[in-house]
Amino acid sequence: MASADTAEVLLAIPELSQPFYSPKRIKPTVSTRFYRPISAVFCVLLTTVFLSGCNNNREEDATVAGSGKGNAAAPNQETEGEKCRNKLAGAIRRVGPEALSVQANPERSINGLNAWIASCAADEMSALEISDATLKMVDSNPRVTAGRFTANDAWYIRDSLLLRDLTSAVWERTDSDDKQAAGKDALRVIRLFQWLVRNVSLLPDGADRVPLGPFDVLLTGRGTPQDRAWIFVEALRQQYIHSAFIVSTEAEPEEGGDLLATAEWLVVVQLEDGSMLFDPTVGVAVPSGENLNLKAPAPASVAALAEHPRWKSVSVRLVAQLATFAPRMLVLQNQLAAEDSAVLYEELTGGISDTTPLIDLAVAAGDGVWTAKDVSIWAYPEEQVVAAASLSEGQLLAYTNLLRPFDAPFERAIQSSRNLEDIPAVPRNLSDEERKQMVEERIMKAYEVFSADQSSENMFGTPSRRLLKARISQIMGHTDTSVIQQLQQIRITSMQDSFQIAVPEAVREQVPGMPKIMTIPFPPLVREVNQSSTGDSLYWTAMCQMDRGEVGASITTLANYRRQYPDGKWKYPSMVSHAEALLQQERTEDAIAMLQQANQDDNPEKQRVALMLDALQASDE
Repeated sequence: MASADTAEVLLAIPELSQPFYSPKRIKPTVSTRFYRPISAVFCVLLTTVFLSGCNNNREEDATVAGSGKGNAAAPNQETEGEKCRNKLAGAIRRVGPEALSVQANPERSINGLNAWIASCAADEMSALEISDATLKMVDSNPRVTAGRFTANDAWYIRDSLLLRDLTSAVWERTDSDDKQAAGKDALRVIRLFQWLVRNVSLLPDGADRVPLGPFDVLLTGRGTPQDRAWIFVEALRQQYIHSAFIVSTEAEPEEGGDLLATAEWLVVVQLEDGSMLFDPTVGVAVPSGENLNLKAPAPASVAALAEHPRWKSVSVRLVAQLATFAPRMLVLQNQLAAEDSAVLYEELTGGISDTTPLIDLAVAAGDGVWTAKDVSIWAYPEEQVVAAASLSEGQLLAYTNLLRPFDAPFERAIQSSRNLEDIPAVPRNLSDEERKQMVEERIMKAYEVFSADQSSENMFGTPSRRLLKARISQIMGHTDTSVIQQLQQIRITSMQDSFQIAVPEAVREQVPGMPKIMTIPFPPLVREVNQSSTGDSLYWTAMCQMDRGEVGASITTLANYRRQYPDGKWKYPSMVSHAEALLQQERTEDAIAMLQQANQDDNPEKQRVALMLDALQASDE
C-alpha cells in the first residue's frame, strides 16, 4: 500500500490527479506517439480484409436470392402465414352481424371462407375424420360432412359472433363477489336468462310466423319458448359453458302444481359447483322453494327431477345446429385471431378433437337420472335453419314485411314524377276550385300507380337502415348512450306521416292557385311500417335503459310507450318490465298493481305474471 508521502507525490502530478474517467487522464508520451502510426496501418489492413470478406458474403447472398434458393421474404412482402391470416380476417368481417345483415346474398359472404380453407387449411381438413358414432347420430348429414362452407354456415357464424359479444357484455355487467367464483358464474347465467326473457317476448298463441334463426329472433324481439331455449344454450356456449341441454318428460301435467308438476320440458345448465333448471316457456328459473325469489333467484337442481314423480323417465336433447359438429368449424375455430375468436365447434361423440364429447357432458349432468340412450340431438334448431333457407313466395313476402321497419327511417326527397306531365288538359268551363280539385285527384291517381309496387322504393323511399344498425348494436350488448340517442333520433324521423310531391309547371299553368308542392299522406302500409318503427324505437330505448341500470328512466319510457301505443305489440312485455323496474326501486305495491293489469288471458306471458304475483303476495303475508 502506498505511503502518505507517496500519495502526495502522485497527486502533485497533474495527469494523475484527474478523475479516472477524464479524457485528460494520461498525456501521451513519446513512446505512445511512436506506436500510433503502426496501429493505424494495422487497423486499415484489418478493415480492408474484413470488408472484403463482407462484400464476398453479400455477393453470395445476392446470388442465392437471385437464384430463388433463399427462404427469406423481402421486407415488405407478406409471408404465406400472413396472407392466410389476412384472408381469414377479411372473410370473417364479411359474415359479421352488421355486414351480413345488409348482404342480400350470403353466398358472396361465404366465398371468402371457402377460398381461405382451400388455400390455407386443406391439409388440416383432410387430416380430420368423423367417427362412425357421430355419423350415426347425425345420419351422415351433409351439413356435418361437407368440406365447404354454405350460406347457412354464414348465418351460424354470424349468430355465434353476436352471441359472443352479447354474453361478454352480460358477464361484464354482472355484479358479484370476486371471492366466490362459482357463485359468479351462476349469477351470470341467471342474468343472461333474464335478459333473453326480457328481450325475446313470447308470440301470441296461434301466431303464424315465418321460420327464423337466433339473429332474426333477437332482432325482432319476439319468439317462441323454443327460440329462447335455443338462443340461451348457444349463448352459454360462447362463454365455454358447454353442459346445457333440454330435458323433457311425457308425463301428463298436473293441474295447480309447481313448475315441475306442469312443465313439459326445461333447460338444464351444469356448472362446476352444481346444476340449475330454467323454464323458457314461463320465463323463470325453476325455484328450489315453493315460490319464486324475485330478488335473488335460487334455481332448483337436477336432483329435484330425480325426486319428482313426473320426471322419473327423462329424454335429453342436445341443443345445436348440425354445423356445430362439422370438422370445418373446428378448423375455422382453431385459426381465428384472438379478436375474432368464437366457439363454433362441439365434439359430439369424440374422435376429432380432445374436447370432452357433448354426449358425455350430457350424461354426467344427469347424475344418474338419465343415461346415454336417453340422449339425442334436438331437431328444432336444424328444422328452423333449413326452413328459413327455403321460404315459399308467401313466406318470403311475410319475412320482408317483418323486417321492413328496420329499414327506417326512410329518406325521401321531394318527388317529381314525369308521369304528372302527361295529365290531360283541364276543362276550362269549370271553376278554379273545381279545376284545382280535379288536378289534385289526377295527381293522387298518378301517385297510386307510381307507388303500386310495394317492393320498390317508390312507396317507402330510400331505406337508411339506421334502426337496423342501432338494434344490432343493442342486441350485441352495447349500452353506451349513443345507442339510445340513435333510437330517439330514428323515432323522431319516422314520425312523418306524409311526403311532398312537386307539381309540374305545365299543370300549374293550367290551374291558377295550384301550389308548387303538394303534401300527400302516406299510404296505409307505409304509415303502419313507420308506426311500428317508432314504437319499436321507444320500447327498445327502455330496454337499453334497463341494461344501463337507469331504472327510473326506463319506468318513464315504458309508461310513455303504453300511453302512445295502448294496443301496441309491446303492451304486455312493457308491463312486466315496468313491474320488474318498480321492484328494483322497492315499490312492491306498485309492482303488484302493474302485474295485475298484465294478468290477462290474452297475455302470452300470463303464467309468468301469475307466478310473480304469487311470489309478491306471499312475501307480504
